[in-house]
Amino acid sequence: MLEAARAIAAEVKAGHRPKRTIVFATWDAEEWGLIGSTEYVEDDSLRIARGAVMYVNLDVAAAGPNFGATGSPSLRETLRSVLREVPSPAPDSGNVYDTWRHSSRDTAGPSFGDPGGGSDFAGFYNHLGVPIMDWGFGGPTGVYHSAYDDYLWMTRFGDPGYARHAAAARIAAAMLLRVANADVLPYDYVEYAQTMRGDVAGLAKAATAKGIAVSLGPIYSAIDSLEKSAKAFATARDAALGRGAVSGKVNVSLMQVERALTRPEGLKTRPWYRNLIFAADEDNGYANVQFPSVTEAIRSGDRSLVDREIADLAARFGAAAHALDDASAALR
Repeated sequence: MLEAARAIAAEVKAGHRPKRTIVFATWDAEEWGLIGSTEYVEDDSLRIARGAVMYVNLDVAAAGPNFGATGSPSLRETLRSVLREVPSPAPDSGNVYDTWRHSSRDTAGPSFGDPGGGSDFAGFYNHLGVPIMDWGFGGPTGVYHSAYDDYLWMTRFGDPGYARHAAAARIAAAMLLRVANADVLPYDYVEYAQTMRGDVAGLAKAATAKGIAVSLGPIYSAIDSLEKSAKAFATARDAALGRGAVSGKVNVSLMQVERALTRPEGLKTRPWYRNLIFAADEDNGYANVQFPSVTEAIRSGDRSLVDREIADLAARFGAAAHALDDASAALR
């Protein structure tokens, strides 16, 4: 993080000031309950909710050979594009994305984790709905949170020569500048909608296991509308960028897409958690749960609550699609 900050500061001193504000921060008391980052978010919630376009989380960014990433589906393609520009720390391996893809067992390409919980992005994403991205180089080491997790181990085994540290810093600096300088915020809501559609199957599975018959049609229909609006926005965005004329109002509307997928009153049993897409599992703070409002209603066995939560989630997706329509209108 310090190296990314140094590189960006050098650019600013050379006269290349980013279009958007970049804040670098480290957090106290992460292991004691994400205390430092949570206090920061709650203390400055109005400004963050109004203007934050991305939060980058670097937690264990270099402790092994294998690259991995977690984050909002809307930012995944932006990170992929950055990874294709950053040389891999592995010798003769091309760029970081190529190395990640070759190590993946998924023929469709390397998969991202979902932002559930367990790290300092929680206040930004789970509480306020700010899109986040988290990445790092890791692997099975046996030293995490032990007395052996020290400078000696890192220099001999974890990252000799600090090549992975350097790669993580390059990715951070490039990702921050890509988003900070974009005329139109580089969110991909087509991928977002497609990811959501694939995740709905988990709700059907959970309901079947609980012996509850549910109708997920309203959610599927709302996601279809979101994808339609996302495709229309992508077309309008490309045309506007081709003309070289973009109104600042488009980004104001874009920031409302994922904010619309939060609920001010939060989850029924956990009001601090406002995000209705991903959250930490209430039974395991590190595990991820998809569509937590509906999932937890299914777990409760309350059929009427399940129906209400399905209707509410569908309405939130509708509001997100409306925000995208507003962004398209601003482009026109």
